[in-house]
Amino acid sequence: MDRYEKTAHLEWWANPSTCLARIPIKATATANTGEWDAVFSPPLDHDLRENLKQLIDADPCFTLRFDTSAVEVQAEDFDGVDHLRLTVIPEL
Repeated sequence: MDRYEKTAHLEWWANPSTCLARIPIKATATANTGEWDAVFSPPLDHDLRENLKQLIDADPCFTLRFDTSAVEVQAEDFDGVDHLRLTVIPEL
């Protein structure tokens, strides 16, 4: 089973032209599962963690953006808000 880590950004879009959050992360994936574990890099301060929690509660769908690609994911708390589990949302 291949595991690899990449630097990426987690983005929360209010609509197609308004990005409300763009957070740098280190994403670790298992190639076979379509799931990513995300750790914020650098760690978020208290206010940013609270804002992120509100965004996740409002709508857990984010864009996981790498240098040359992006994928839609659903975020859920995993070991607190400092560590998220991201699951790829299948394309329709």
